[in-house]
Amino acid sequence: MLGYKERIKNSFSKAAATYDQYASVQKEVAVRLIDSIQPHLFQNILEIGCGTGNYTEMLQERFPSADITAIDFSSEMISVAARKLNKKKNIRLFVDDAEEFIPETGKRYDLITSNSTLQWFADLKKGLEHYHELLTNRGMIIFSMMGPETFYEIYEIMKDIYPGKVNVAAQYFMRHDDVKSLLHTVFKRVKISETVLTRRHENILELLKTIKYTGVNIRRNGDRILFTPALLGKAENAYIRRFGAIKTSYQVFLCEAGHEERPLKNVQFCKGLVECL
Repeated sequence: MLGYKERIKNSFSKAAATYDQYASVQKEVAVRLIDSIQPHLFQNILEIGCGTGNYTEMLQERFPSADITAIDFSSEMISVAARKLNKKKNIRLFVDDAEEFIPETGKRYDLITSNSTLQWFADLKKGLEHYHELLTNRGMIIFSMMGPETFYEIYEIMKDIYPGKVNVAAQYFMRHDDVKSLLHTVFKRVKISETVLTRRHENILELLKTIKYTGVNIRRNGDRILFTPALLGKAENAYIRRFGAIKTSYQVFLCEAGHEERPLKNVQFCKGLVECL
């Protein structure tokens, strides 16, 4: 049986061709993330988990003079990104494990950044400690990650239909306070904000397709559930009775940490609910 990290890699690799069509939430979070970064003459940027290159492209447009190193452990995702970014300057793409990435000898970054990736790390503390060593003296790490309330609705419905058998990876994502505490163990300066984005779907099949075709249909462990037509109908009826519509939530943390104090742009990213119809 494949380990957890291999299941993550395989799932995102299978979704490489469909990711951009279905990843509206990830794209929205990327816009919020890039808008939170203070204008600065960055020289070297490291992007963790670049996927199909959407956030990479935003970074290049916002910081055109910076050298950007973007890595992802899915070669299929990197292939999509390479086609998308082939005319962009100062971008280097690598297939590599973000938790074990070793840059060129002596290479340091004044910005390490990542969109919707770090929640998948097997050992986030170890990863953050590693990135701490890759930052320049005044460097910063700015990233978004999903929290455990992501996919809350579908988890609640499916656990009632399949008691004891439902295993959604988001259940194991770190909570806001735990992320904040962890960052404080590694960095001197920490800021973290939270929001919840919501998406509505025509039916439960469309919801499940969005999850599958963005690669986030990953089980931490346990058996895969076979969604028969009967089960889909049962789940959809239960969904509408409980929540009034087929919708799903994405809990998002926007995090910044670094060695020294650096003023942020005044960006509204407050805790609350944003309804996206």
